[in-house]
Amino acid sequence: MPGKKPTNSHQKLLSIFIAAAALLTASFIAACKNDSQSAASNNGNQNAPANASSNPGAPATGAATQADPAASPAAVPTTPFGPVGQTSSGAGKQEGKPAMMGTMPVTVSPAKPPLAPEPDPFPARPTPTVVMAEGKIVQQWQAPAEAANLTNPFKDKPDAAKLGRDLYMQKCADCHGKKGQGNGWMSGNTKRDGKALPPTNLASKMAQANTDGELFWKITNGRSPMPAHRIRFDDEQRWHIVAYLRTLKP
Repeated sequence: MPGKKPTNSHQKLLSIFIAAAALLTASFIAACKNDSQSAASNNGNQNAPANASSNPGAPATGAATQADPAASPAAVPTTPFGPVGQTSSGAGKQEGKPAMMGTMPVTVSPAKPPLAPEPDPFPARPTPTVVMAEGKIVQQWQAPAEAANLTNPFKDKPDAAKLGRDLYMQKCADCHGKKGQGNGWMSGNTKRDGKALPPTNLASKMAQANTDGELFWKITNGRSPMPAHRIRFDDEQRWHIVAYLRTLKP
C-alpha cells in the first residue's frame, strides 16, 4: 500500500541479503588474489632452470639450494692433456700398452739399453817387422831430422789425450780404426799407385817408436793415401792427437 512502512520481517530479509552479498564479494576477491599468487609462483619455477642454465655462476634457488653438496662432484680445472694434477702415469700403466694423456693416446715402451759402439769391421792389421839399425828402429816413413826434436807443448795437459781422441774419431778412425789398429771401415779401399795399401797399425811398436815431433810432422804433412791434416786441424789440435796416439796399445 502506498505510504505503508516496511515491516520488521522485510528489514531482516534485506539485512541478510546485504550481508550475503558482502560475503560473496569478499570471497570472490580473495579467490582472485590466490589465483594471481599461484600463477606468479608457477611462472617463477618454470623460469628458474632456464636462468640457471644460462648463468652457470648464479646460485641455485628453491629446492636446488637444499641439495646435498656431496651429491655432485667438485669442479676440477682441466688442461688440453686432462685434469690438472693428473697424468697418464699411475696405477694400471703397463709397458707396451696404450695409455691416455688427456684425450691423446700414448704408447709406453720399455726402456732400451744404450747402444754399444760398433766394432771395427776388420781384424787388427799385422804389425810391421821391426828392423834395428844403430840402436834405433828403422822407419818405413822417415820424418826429417829437425822434426824429431819437437816436443809436445800440451803433453802434460790433463785433458789433451781426451781432446785428441775426439778429433781422431772425426777424421782418422775411418781408416786407422777406433783403436788405431789399421782396421777402420775404409781400410779395405786405401791404395797407393793403384795398389792396395792398408793403413798403419798405430798401436804397433814401429809406429810408437816415432818421437812426438815425428808423429806431429807426419800428421801435418801426410803421405798418400793419408791426407795432410794441416788443412783440417790447427797446430794445437794436431798435438792433442799425438797425445791420444800415445795411449794406444797393441
